[in-house]
Amino acid sequence: MHAIRVLEFELVRESLQRFCETTIGAAHAQELAPTFDSDEVWRRQSLTLEAYELISRHAAPSLGAIRDVRQAVDRASKGGVLGGQEIFVVGDSLVAMRSFKTFLRPRREEARGLWRIGEGLAEIPRLETTIFDSLEPNGEVKDGASAQLAMLRQRKKTTSSRIQERIQSYTTGSTRDLLSDPIFTVRDGRYVIPVKAENRGKIRGIVHDSSATGATIFVEPEDVLQLGNALREIEAHEREEVTRILTALSGKVGGVARETIEGLEAAGLMDLQVAKAKLGFDMKATAPLKANGATLQVQGGRHPLLDQAKAVPLDLRLGGTIPSIPMEASAGGPQSADPVSVLITGPNTGGKTVGLFVLMAQAGLMLPALHVRLGPFSQVWADIGDEQSIEQSLSTFSGHLKNIAEALAGLKPGALVLLDELGAGTDPAEGAALARAILLEMHAKGAVVLASTHYGELKAFAYNTPGFSNAAMEFDHKSLRPTYKLLMGSPGASQALRIAERYGIPKPVVEAAKEGLTEQQQDLSRMLEQLEQAQRQARIAQGEADRRSAETKRKEAEADRKLGEANDIREKASARAAEALQDVLREIRLEAARLFDDLKKNPRDTDRVRQGLKDLQEIGGEFAKDFAPKPKARSKTANLTKGMSVRIEGYPQVGTVVEDPRGDNVTVQMGMLKMTVPITSVSTAEAARPAAKPRVNLGLQKAQSATTEIHLRGMRAEDAIEQLEKFIDDAMLAGLPAVRIVHGKGEGILRKAAETYLRRNRGVATFREGDPAEGGAGVTIATFK
Repeated sequence: MHAIRVLEFELVRESLQRFCETTIGAAHAQELAPTFDSDEVWRRQSLTLEAYELISRHAAPSLGAIRDVRQAVDRASKGGVLGGQEIFVVGDSLVAMRSFKTFLRPRREEARGLWRIGEGLAEIPRLETTIFDSLEPNGEVKDGASAQLAMLRQRKKTTSSRIQERIQSYTTGSTRDLLSDPIFTVRDGRYVIPVKAENRGKIRGIVHDSSATGATIFVEPEDVLQLGNALREIEAHEREEVTRILTALSGKVGGVARETIEGLEAAGLMDLQVAKAKLGFDMKATAPLKANGATLQVQGGRHPLLDQAKAVPLDLRLGGTIPSIPMEASAGGPQSADPVSVLITGPNTGGKTVGLFVLMAQAGLMLPALHVRLGPFSQVWADIGDEQSIEQSLSTFSGHLKNIAEALAGLKPGALVLLDELGAGTDPAEGAALARAILLEMHAKGAVVLASTHYGELKAFAYNTPGFSNAAMEFDHKSLRPTYKLLMGSPGASQALRIAERYGIPKPVVEAAKEGLTEQQQDLSRMLEQLEQAQRQARIAQGEADRRSAETKRKEAEADRKLGEANDIREKASARAAEALQDVLREIRLEAARLFDDLKKNPRDTDRVRQGLKDLQEIGGEFAKDFAPKPKARSKTANLTKGMSVRIEGYPQVGTVVEDPRGDNVTVQMGMLKMTVPITSVSTAEAARPAAKPRVNLGLQKAQSATTEIHLRGMRAEDAIEQLEKFIDDAMLAGLPAVRIVHGKGEGILRKAAETYLRRNRGVATFREGDPAEGGAGVTIATFK
């Protein structure tokens, strides 16, 4: 496909291959091509998005152990005997497939498309066990693969030891003087000793070799020879047993050949999907959303093959009707519901970026942009760059015409056509007329065109022709350089004369050129410059308005969130207080029963029992007043002022009004927690009550003395957790809705330890990092169930 080559889609494939873990997946990536079937486009995109969300939420097992052993497995199915290492690699591949399938199975509802692929992954655990019980990673058969092999290898080891002991005796015993050196060596697998040539025949045995000078002969002693023959026989039986084991293992592999091969192919497809997701992460990409018709809308798009930090973001709308998304209003000519083709004035039009985006999206890849909407195209034609062919003796102009002629002959409705410098390379008048006719013909055939030009006549054509729109590359009038930012809806003014003056063309020459322009041409140029400046100012104003609008929405959302949290905390606190009250009343009843039992045992101790009952009554009354979820007298807005002590419904603590109420809400500081609540839930605090005389262990003391924060900074992790456990128990017993844990930033050790404890504590509903006003990363806010 011509467009794949000129748009350098092959480089995208190479980027994708780098994220593949298997050779099968890499092969799929190398063959990846866009599809022009709309349903298939969205099926591919759905798979990529599933993989993207899956690996962003979970740590997926690696597929890297999978090797392409399909040919080996097929050979085994036909009776072939595989080598030990081939079989071991089959086992590794089976383990990797089973691990990924096990990972995917409980997530099949959230990744249904991936599960349809993953169902094909092989699961043959019994064969895995057999392989790993029989083979070492290097493919060598283990001693325990069979009882016969274990016995043979033990005999081999024993015989080898006897041979070494016997040959060693010749180097240390009475025969030592007959040797040229007191050592033994091995020749052709036989143990030999170096005998002086003049001592030939004094040691009975077989001569296997001699030294270069002939002064030494290497003799295998007769008794060692017999042991060596026995060893050779054992080794032969060992080889037969190893062959038998490998044959049996190969048969088992061949018996599941179809399942294994299908599993390997599924693994390659799964590897490709995960690689697409990883490439999306790497490019900070987004998945395209559906649009109607052959359409493309891009916000903040960056060329996928350029340095993402330096690439200038591209905003572009191309094609038919797209659901409304905030974009710059078009300042071009008449608008139409027909597919909109765009004619761009200026350098570096972004045609390659647009073409690559379409090819990538229709191949199932995510796109490096802030936002993309796509209606799949039926074809992609690209005539970009120098198409001159020396072999065919074609000029640049002829090469362009050849490509355009092929496009016109095979054009389908919904095709995307990318044209670079349309009509260039020939007489300007004829080139502009030809370009206009080509654009009209392509539009009539239902194509969407993105073309660049420097012909002024085509700017007017795009302005006045339904289905076409102008665009231009922004030009910095101060530096006289293009910014490479695409401006939709407006033709660009020509800057040729200004640039010529900047690069040293004498001013009289430039002035003469200006005088050569007609008054109409000069007026048009000035008008376009003024239009560009007006659009730039409008974009700046719109950008500032959008920023302020977004900031306002963010603050509104934050306020709604905090108000919701406050309401949730109040409701939970009311329920917790009622539960705590029931617990206290239960203890009061038990204590009262104990007092009556004491009175029965000692009737004279009435005064002590009476005082105990009185204490119980006072404590119960105080606790009920603080914690029972009953209606309270509401204060009016006028009665609440900054600095006033107040109580919030559902909270046992006293808070302080931070600032005078505004509207229906008031901000209250309670310990280190600041919250905005409805005025109707706030009442003035009553005067401090005299402390009751506690005579029973009820937990009331916890409620009265509980604090909403703890400081752990400077503590050892073990000590900090011990203090935190006690603090949390006290806070929950006191009915506090939330607490503030100050651990500092540092290396994050205390923060991690605190989060681990909070995550494990069943009484903790949620915990979060503190807002900047609450202490930021140095503080954790925990709320209770």
